[in-house]
Amino acid sequence: MYLVLYDTYCFAARKKVSITIKDIAALAGVSKTSVSFAFNSPERISAETYERIMTIAREQGYSPDPIARILSNKKTKNIGIVLPQSISVFFQNPYLGELLRGIGSVCDQEGFAVSVLSPFKGIVSQTILNAAVDGILIMGISKDSEVHTTFRQRNMPYVTIDAAEVGDFVNVGIRDAELAKQLMDILLKNGHRKICFCLLQSISSNLQKADTSGTREARLNGLLLSAKEYGLTEEEKKDFYFMNVPATLSDAYDKALSVLKKKDRPTAVFCMADVQAYGFYRAAQVLGLSIPDDLSIVSFDDLPFTETLAPGLTCVHQSAYKKGRIATKLLFKMIAGQECESAVLEANINHRSSVANIS
Repeated sequence: MYLVLYDTYCFAARKKVSITIKDIAALAGVSKTSVSFAFNSPERISAETYERIMTIAREQGYSPDPIARILSNKKTKNIGIVLPQSISVFFQNPYLGELLRGIGSVCDQEGFAVSVLSPFKGIVSQTILNAAVDGILIMGISKDSEVHTTFRQRNMPYVTIDAAEVGDFVNVGIRDAELAKQLMDILLKNGHRKICFCLLQSISSNLQKADTSGTREARLNGLLLSAKEYGLTEEEKKDFYFMNVPATLSDAYDKALSVLKKKDRPTAVFCMADVQAYGFYRAAQVLGLSIPDDLSIVSFDDLPFTETLAPGLTCVHQSAYKKGRIATKLLFKMIAGQECESAVLEANINHRSSVANIS
C-alpha cells in the first residue's frame, strides 16, 4: 500500500505544451496566486473565479496531475480516507490503526494507493473538486451530514464506516445501540448507578459542523434505553456523569485522573473505546484503586493491546481490521459501477473480570 498523508493540499503541477501558470493568470485576468489557489485551495477564491480559471486551463491543456487524469477519463488508482480526528491524533488511536491495516491489505491486493485526509476545513471538497481519488472512505459521520449531499453532487463513490444509522448510503458498522445497551445492562445488573460515561470526541470540522457521529449517538441511545428499562428515576440518573474523551492514551489518562481524584468518584466507567479504558486502568493503578473492587470498567473494541490489561476487560469485541477490509471491498465495487448494500458485522461481548457486583 502506498500511503499519502495530507494536512493541506499540494499537487505537483505538470505542464502541457508551453503553457504556464503565468499564462493562465493573464488569460483569466487574475494573479498567479489566484491560479495557485484554484488548484490547491479553491475555497480561498470565489466560485466564479475558480470556474473561469479551470475553463481556461482545460482549453489551454494545462492542469495538475489529478485534473489531467479526470480529463483523460483515467482512474487515479488512489482512494481517500477521511478521518474523524486530525492526522496527529490518528497515529495515537489504535482503533483507527487497525482500520487502516484492513484498508491497506485490500489496497495492496488491488494495487491502489491510500491518501489519509485530515478533516480540516475544505480538504474533502478539494479532494472531490480535483479528482485526486477514485473514491472515499469516511469515518464517524451522521446520516444528516452535509457530506452525503456533497459526494452525491460530485458523483464520488464513497462508503462510510461507523455511521451506525440506517440511511440511503453504504455503511459498514456493528449493532452499536444494541451492544451499548447490553454493556449498560451489565453495570446496572451489578448495582452500579454512579457511572461515568466516556463519549467519543472528534475534532470540530466543516464536515460535520461539530455534530456527533452516528456511532456516538447510537451508543448513547442504547445505554439510555437500558436505564429506562431498568426503571431508573431522574434522581438516580443525576449520578450519571458524561464527558468527552479524545481517543488518545495521554488524553484518556489525564481525564481519568481528574475523575478518579474526586471524593465522590464513580463506581463504574462506561468507555466507548478501549483506549479510554486503558487510561482508567493506568489512572486507577497510580491512585492505588483496585479494578474491579473500587472501580468497574466496560468498553468497546477489544483491541489486541487489551490482552495486557489485568484484570481482563469486559468489552464489546469487534474486528476493526475486518471492518476496514469489507468497507474497502465495497468501495472498489462502487468505483467499478456496481450497486452495494450496507454491511452489519458480527460483534459480541467478551465477559471478563473488570466488573464487580456492588448490590
